Parts: sequence; C-alpha cells; structure tokens
Amino acid sequence: MISNSKIIRFKNKNSSEADFDLIDSYRADIGKYIFTDIKMTDWKSNIEEAFQSRLQILLSSVLLRSLLLKEAIVQHLNENNFPAYYSSLKSFLEIPALLGYIAHIIYSSKGLKEIIPKINELSLGNREAGDFFVGDIKSINILTLFDKADTFFKEKDENPKPLRTFYEDVCNFGHINFNAHIAVGKLRKGDIWKAETDFSKYKELYPFYMPGFTTAITAIKFFCSLIAKNKKVENFSLLKSKHYEVHN
Repeated sequence: MISNSKIIRFKNKNSSEADFDLIDSYRADIGKYIFTDIKMTDWKSNIEEAFQSRLQILLSSVLLRSLLLKEAIVQHLNENNFPAYYSSLKSFLEIPALLGYIAHIIYSSKGLKEIIPKINELSLGNREAGDFFVGDIKSINILTLFDKADTFFKEKDENPKPLRTFYEDVCNFGHINFNAHIAVGKLRKGDIWKAETDFSKYKELYPFYMPGFTTAITAIKFFCSLIAKNKKVENFSLLKSKHYEVHN
C-alpha cells in the first residue's frame, strides 16, 4: 500500500489551510481515475474500446506514479529538504503537462485513428540516450507537452503559460546551478561562503515554493475531469476494469 503522509501544517502570515487541504486530499481526489486489470484490445477490431483501454492504462500508470511522487514531495517538505523537494517537484509537474497534452489531442482531433497513435507514443516512447534506450518510438518533447497543456489557460488574446513557467522555474532549483546552490549555502559579507545550518527557515518562504506544487495538483485534477467527461471517453463506459484500491 502506498503511504499517504500528511503535510505538517504550520501557521504564519503566508501559509494557507486551503493549500494544506489540497495536498492532503490529493490521493482521494484522483483515486477514482486509477484502474487495474485493464485488458488492452485490438484497435482494428473495436477502435472505441481499444482507445479507452489504452487511455485507461496510460492514465492509471501516470496517476499511480504521481502518488509516489506526491508522497516523496510531502516528506521532503516536512523535513525541509528542498534540494530533494525541487527534484521531485520537477517530475511531478510533468504529470499535468502530459495530462494536458492528452486532453488537447482528445478535444482537438477528429477521430480515434488520429488519437491512438499519440496515446501509444506517450505510453511507449522514450529518449535515445544512454545504454538503456529501448525500441524505436521516440518520446514527445516535454516542452511540447507543456505548451499544449497551457493552451487551456488562454484568456482572450492573452497566452499565459503557467505550467511551463513553473516548470522552468523549478528546473533552475533542480539542476546543479546557482539557484540550487543557494539552498545549502550563501556568500556572507561579500567574500565568505557559509554553509546553511537552519533549514527550517524555509517555512518563511512559503509563497516562494508552494505555488508550483499546488498548481500542479489543481491542474492534474482539472485535466483528469476534462478527459473523463469527453464524449470519446465517457468515463471509460466501454470497459469493466476495477478500480485500484487507493486507501485514504
């Protein structure tokens, strides 16, 4: 059973009970979208059922992975371990990007023959890097996923990119560069570098680190609902898979 650690709640001028509630309810909120024992059918014989089964497999695997990432993120926050937090958050933010891309192709594509190859690409694609590259299906570039997901947040002539902006910001703290280094030490008095000793001070930086996490959770819930209610999906009406037991 996947652990479900609760985030430590603290009160200061910036903290929000709504944020804490959102994080602690995440597993219960997305559990209804996670299935198991899913039969993958031949898309040439029954394309509607094949589409739903492939989508259900992809959605379930992505969301189950997100539960494990969310668990790690909460533990890192509780321990004030921000180098680990940002590394996990980087991967967690890629979840709504992928879900947003799925929603985009489902709502914008004309037919299932156009959608299924993309679903297969998202499920089976991987990068040609290192000795463990498998198969010949290339994964879709992560920034493409973010750009398609962010199209759902357009307002009139404006074209905001909230998910991609958060992702790029988090990457600066997840990679080995200046922003990552300031979590563990800083220059003092101009020429003296001093290692950090009080990691609990991050509670004071709540508005600096929390929005990326809560935005990702909100976007995941939004895209799951959007996908499930589409007429092509209809909450997986053609399938009889059982729900994966996600205990609260």
